[in-house]
Amino acid sequence: MRTSVVGRFLKGAFAAGAFLLTQGRGFAAEPLAPPAMYPANTWQGKSTAVVRVLNRLDSRVETLTLPVGSAGHYETLDITVNRCLVHAPTLRRDTAAWVDVQDKREAGAVFHGWMLAEEPSLGIFESPIYDIRVVTCEGDNVAPTPLPLQAPVVPSLPGSSEASPAGTPTAPSDDSQKGAPSQAAPEGGTVPDSGEGQPDSQ
Repeated sequence: MRTSVVGRFLKGAFAAGAFLLTQGRGFAAEPLAPPAMYPANTWQGKSTAVVRVLNRLDSRVETLTLPVGSAGHYETLDITVNRCLVHAPTLRRDTAAWVDVQDKREAGAVFHGWMLAEEPSLGIFESPIYDIRVVTCEGDNVAPTPLPLQAPVVPSLPGSSEASPAGTPTAPSDDSQKGAPSQAAPEGGTVPDSGEGQPDSQ
């Protein structure tokens, strides 16, 4: 008896649902705006760089905190960080630093270029004694600074006659601004590729 009551209830519910669908009263899909995202090559400048130095001879590791534009010293190394950048908040985490390194030993190694924290193989200080890695950027925000994100446009559903709500796309991206950051820092936090020994950050 109980089973038959449940069966009649389910049958009635399915019938009611079918009736509503045939009458155009089903659940209507609502379009959603895509998430606001910065262009892939958007960076935020920072005032301080954190650099890790390994001495391969004794396996000793030293972490240096260097203000951007100033030189640091470790044993026979002179290390200067000229720029330190982090990816904009909506992008995957990465850090890029423009580093000048001089080993003061006779015929010591020299490095001049970008080092990326998440892709250390793209910028290597080729020394048999030392290994240098960029860890992160810290401190105050400096140029370049990304533009504020704008609300993206809500798309229209196929076959819908209603106009999409007004909106503004995300910060514009120049197709030419690809690759690793360069030392020039234009407005909006997007840093073009200078083409001089700079790894691709994508």
